Amino acid sequence: MSKDNKIVITDSFQAWAHKWGRIGTLIALIYMIGLPFVVLSAYGCMPSLGEVINIGTISILMIYIPVGISEAISYTPILGASSYLTFITGNIMNLKLPVAVNAMKITKKEPNTPEGEAISSVAVAVSSIMTVIILALAALLSTWISPVFELPSVKTASNYLIPALFGSLTLGLFGSTNTGKKVVKNGVMGVLPVIILVTVIALLVRITSGGSLFGAIGFLILFMLPIAIISSRIMWKKGIIKVVDNEAVKNDAE
Repeated sequence: MSKDNKIVITDSFQAWAHKWGRIGTLIALIYMIGLPFVVLSAYGCMPSLGEVINIGTISILMIYIPVGISEAISYTPILGASSYLTFITGNIMNLKLPVAVNAMKITKKEPNTPEGEAISSVAVAVSSIMTVIILALAALLSTWISPVFELPSVKTASNYLIPALFGSLTLGLFGSTNTGKKVVKNGVMGVLPVIILVTVIALLVRITSGGSLFGAIGFLILFMLPIAIISSRIMWKKGIIKVVDNEAVKNDAE
């Protein structure tokens, strides 16, 4: 840390990853924003500003802007330098984040370390390449494989893919799966206030208006992040949540 409170990256890989990550993000943004204008201009169907900015657009932005901010705040500490590629390619929570976390777990590396960020970057890159290959094959073979997805058994199984993914990730929080030098003991207790508060809010919304919290997910995440941090810190101060040596935990289990 320098005197002007700016973070100094000393590892060569992290410096390289952040440099090219910023460049890649800028290029991706230019393509994502510029390509629609090029296509619309080529076909002579450029919409007016009033047609673009309307009630429908604002309502969508009210959902996705908080979601984007909350994802950047919550995922970046885990992904590190691989965040650039992760946010460019998308599918973060259901694909890239589990891939990065699992890769670091298999290689016994921790987040926010040069080794962990290198492993997560490779994992995200390979995942992105495989996604493109699978989508390309699916597009080429769509005529032959589309009837398979119409089968009742496949439709039923598809409904359980995401719950199964998050279920397996959640189970890792309850087990002794931390492979670093330190392990958080009773760390799940830190999210209990969030779970209770979200449940209460959801029930109140359901009872009073008959609606759901789906449209307010982004705002809810932004609101719950500081609550989770504050509650975890209070429990850590009280000794409910502890950071202990991993070897000690293993010895107690034996």
